[in-house]
Amino acid sequence: MEYAIRTENLAKTYGKTFKALDGVSLQIKKGEVVGYVGPNGAGKTTTIKILTGLIRPTAGHAYVNGIDVAASPRDALRTIGALIEVPGVYDYLTPHEMLTYFGRVYGMRRDLVDRRIKETLELVRLPDWEDKKAGAFSTGMLRRLAIAKAILHKPDILILDEPVLGLDPKGIMEVRELLRQFRSEGMTVFLSSHLLSEVAEICDSVIFLDKGKVVSSDSIEGIGQRMDHGVVAVRFLRPLSPQDTERLRSIDLIKSVDVKNSTARLHYDGKPESSVQILKSLVSLNLDVVSFAGEGVGLEDYYVSVMSDEKGVN
Repeated sequence: MEYAIRTENLAKTYGKTFKALDGVSLQIKKGEVVGYVGPNGAGKTTTIKILTGLIRPTAGHAYVNGIDVAASPRDALRTIGALIEVPGVYDYLTPHEMLTYFGRVYGMRRDLVDRRIKETLELVRLPDWEDKKAGAFSTGMLRRLAIAKAILHKPDILILDEPVLGLDPKGIMEVRELLRQFRSEGMTVFLSSHLLSEVAEICDSVIFLDKGKVVSSDSIEGIGQRMDHGVVAVRFLRPLSPQDTERLRSIDLIKSVDVKNSTARLHYDGKPESSVQILKSLVSLNLDVVSFAGEGVGLEDYYVSVMSDEKGVN
């Protein structure tokens, strides 16, 4: 099978001892949307910079559509669009001016550039802003403009490093819908993000990186099946006191409890009969239950389970 992105034992060492990447092997199929997650310093951006030819690996190989990026960067990068870290946009340029410049950088014909500017701005929902200065744009609009730049030359593969970083909820939603559209059109998307909820919403599968090594990878569906516990979300009539919380923890079938005011998330073994017994126990403890609903185990739970140490997801 020919993969859109493939790496073999990719390594990157800085100085004599710091290993940013330590034997990373990835296989991303064409048309997949894959999330790349891990804590700060895990090596996500280093991987992306190697894939886009910005830095060279210390060892190993990175291939894009079967082409070795380090050996033939011009050929490999011809089919890639990338957004790496927070992009800079000149406030005094219009989208038309900026995209015209990058069209020339991509080596596109002038007539093709003009046509693609129209198509791309329509795609990212900025057609009415083509000739307006970027200084008037919101953060979300600027991010969509940066994505327009990345896809101007119709790449097969889109590589994004924290595409929703710093966006408000509306901006996040706009980028999410844009990525869903790319997926529906068969584009391969490889993105790093610290927002696990967004990764779960957008991606087909997830690769987990920690300390420069891949510690797990699976489809979103597979991750749900691999977890050996479930979660019940319970809302009570009144906020829970510390004593109430201890009573919840005393129920044998409950593994752990997360309480916030009058709501609680109860972690258990996921068996339907256990859920029934937990509800009976809550009633017997005279805790006034308003609602009781099972939840799918979130990507956050799986993230915590596969990482070697407890740490933030940034």
